[in-house]
Amino acid sequence: MKTEINAEVFAYEKLMQKTGSTISLHFIEDESTFLNTQGLLNLINQTLNGSLNNIELAYICDCLTLVENLEFENNKVKEVVFEIADPEINGGYKSVEELKSITKSLQIK
Repeated sequence: MKTEINAEVFAYEKLMQKTGSTISLHFIEDESTFLNTQGLLNLINQTLNGSLNNIELAYICDCLTLVENLEFENNKVKEVVFEIADPEINGGYKSVEELKSITKSLQIK
């Protein structure tokens, strides 16, 4: 997946540096998607282990916020996706410490 979104993420990162820019997000919007806690933890853990970077994670979460047929397992998963998405509004890309804190909060039942 990382190689498939590489060009989009590069453009996303550059546009995030410009205030008021419009950013194109590319995703298949006609498919139904279900995001559970484990799936979100997998994305975050891939960022923590270096398979993804925090910009790629933000891009993926931005795309998820726009999918019409997306069902979240619970409100916590939805809140975290929206917290990671749109770093320009939400205080920047999440640091390693912030991501570790998020994973802990997702694992609390």
